[in-house]
Order: sequence, then C-alpha cells, then structure tokens
Amino acid sequence: MKTEPFKICTTCSKHWETLEDFLADPELELSGYQVYFEDLKGGLFYFTHLHENCFTTLAIPVKAFTGLSNRPMLASRSDKPVCCPDLCVRKNELDPCPVECECIWVREIMQIIRDRKIQA
Repeated sequence: MKTEPFKICTTCSKHWETLEDFLADPELELSGYQVYFEDLKGGLFYFTHLHENCFTTLAIPVKAFTGLSNRPMLASRSDKPVCCPDLCVRKNELDPCPVECECIWVREIMQIIRDRKIQA
C-alpha cells in the first residue's frame, strides 16, 4: 500500500515523502507563521520553495510538526500577558519569544525547523 507524500509543491509538483525529507531540503525556507488562537495546532507554517522557476509558498498546518518538540502545550490563556510583544500576530516574525504563554510551544517548533535548516 502506497502512502501519501508529506507534501507536494503546488507549482512544480516536487514530492517530499516524509517530514524529514521536507526539513532536509535546502530549497525550502520557513518564511512565516499564521496563528490560530482557538487551536494552535491549526495555525499554519509558510515555507518558500526556492527551486528555480518555482518560488511558491507552501502552507502546512502546525499539527504536522508537533513531533519535533517535547515541550508540553501550556493551557490557553484568557488574557494576553501585559508584556506580550505580539510576535505571534506578525506573520514574518520567526524569532523566539521571551514570554511564557501557550504560543511558546509553536515558537519553539519554528526554532527547531530553522536550526535544522542551518545544519543541513
């Protein structure tokens, strides 16, 4: 039985069979994050496919990357912390956040992805 690939590029049709293949591809760059506060796993990571003549943006739900972090998700907050720098609502802001809130789990996954790209 053939399994579905992890992701297929919507422009050039390149296949990445697994998450590991996807993360190891030097032609992919994490380019953004769209938060979904009601369910953080429902947010989207945006990747740019830097392949010649492609340059499409791929949107992949955060839930596809949950296995990358051992950090437990924190309980959702009822109010935004006073010291919150609003990094989660800035799509292209990928740096770590200094505030310990439920979104820190997603920010950690972004750093893991970025670190793997540097090592690849």
